[in-house]
Amino acid sequence: MFILGFHFPAELGNNVPDEAVVAKLDESGVDVSGINEIKMFTEYHGQNEELSYTKKDTFMFKALAHYIKTAETDYMIYTNRYQISELSKRLDSDDETMALCKKFDSMAHFKITAA
Repeated sequence: MFILGFHFPAELGNNVPDEAVVAKLDESGVDVSGINEIKMFTEYHGQNEELSYTKKDTFMFKALAHYIKTAETDYMIYTNRYQISELSKRLDSDDETMALCKKFDSMAHFKITAA
């Protein structure tokens, strides 16, 4: 099983604990200290939208920063976006993050960069 690009034992199936994912993210060694803002651009049904996310103390921010540092493209793959959203819904609680989770649940394309 792969979650956010991290490998988990097959015997866990779809029951990988959130804490295990957070631990792998923390242990990944990706330096996110220089990232203060995550910028996203989305286009869906002809509507363009620019988003900015700066809540550094959230799982969402750490996961997005890790994605930026490790992904081979600046477009977010739907599976990764969905996984980040689902985990963030359980681990984060602020309104701004929940609104971003809702946007990530769509089929829109997201281009992502760090600032």
